[in-house]
Amino acid sequence: MTMLEAPPRLTRPLSARIVTASASGLDPDRVLVFGDGLFAAGESLEHGARSIADALAASTARGADVTAVPWSSWSGQTLLSAAGTMHVGNYDVVVVTLAGSVVHSRTTAHAVAGAVDEALTLIDEFRPHLVPTAQVVVALAHSGDQTELATALQQARRDLVVLSVDGDTKAGMPRLLEVTRLLIEHQRSHAGSPQWLRSAPQPFQHRYDAIRGLGVVDAPIDATLERIVQRMTQLFRTQGAAITFLPEGRQWAAASRWVPRGTGPLQDSFCRSTVLSSGPMVIGDAWHGPRLTRRNAIRFYAGHPLETLDGTRVGAVCVFDPAPRREDSVELHLLRDFAVQARNSLYRQ
Repeated sequence: MTMLEAPPRLTRPLSARIVTASASGLDPDRVLVFGDGLFAAGESLEHGARSIADALAASTARGADVTAVPWSSWSGQTLLSAAGTMHVGNYDVVVVTLAGSVVHSRTTAHAVAGAVDEALTLIDEFRPHLVPTAQVVVALAHSGDQTELATALQQARRDLVVLSVDGDTKAGMPRLLEVTRLLIEHQRSHAGSPQWLRSAPQPFQHRYDAIRGLGVVDAPIDATLERIVQRMTQLFRTQGAAITFLPEGRQWAAASRWVPRGTGPLQDSFCRSTVLSSGPMVIGDAWHGPRLTRRNAIRFYAGHPLETLDGTRVGAVCVFDPAPRREDSVELHLLRDFAVQARNSLYRQ
């Protein structure tokens, strides 16, 4: 049996789409998971990603974004083709779940060597698309003893972390979470970490392509986005709120209060600055203070980048008002939660 042959039976159906689950926090870690071999039988990708995000955020208090990709090692599909147009360079840790025939019946040295070669072919094709400091974790999800295969993989690639976990239960999840947390803590303690690179401006073309793929610019009014901005004005007690996108050469407000919905000039946009970094931007008084950014009648502004499932920043969710206010009065966690709500609404079926 080769690595890409189908196992005797399937324990769960493959999801039809990529999903991202987010847990609250202002400096979220980003994890990409290929396959559902670590999840309980019958558990959806969305629920599995949510469980990982919540548990990781609970241990770090930073927040988490976990993307799960429907992929199986027996499908014949490469990691790159499964990821599609995703920008996988936005992730800190990538977990590749090898299950079924990959780790089944590898009882001879020849079979183990074959499994190693097949697994490394998948990973070596994918690795150049990550940032250099991202970490790849290979999870061998099977109930049998996989010590030989895990050892062979680890010896073949010292830059990989290889875990052998029980694929029939969720017992391996705590171990994966702890290893992931430790890897991210190590990354964050060094220069050039994925988190530091992610905070830098992203290529404009990535944003333009992502916005084009979403099909939101010049689209009719979206009732869900309208409800979100209405709720934002209520909770932040501002006259204005908006969900904006920044295609080439202009700003498009897909939903807004106090300012008109539709196209606006870039020179009047605070969101064009918000989208340049991964965190929130708050201006207490755009007319005065150390950051003189007067552009229109808006004095107070608070925005958070609006991202796609893979973390590409395409616009912002923001609240604003003609009256100034203290910058430290803004509930930034709530602002990010609204950004996640807006993102999720763009991918609803």
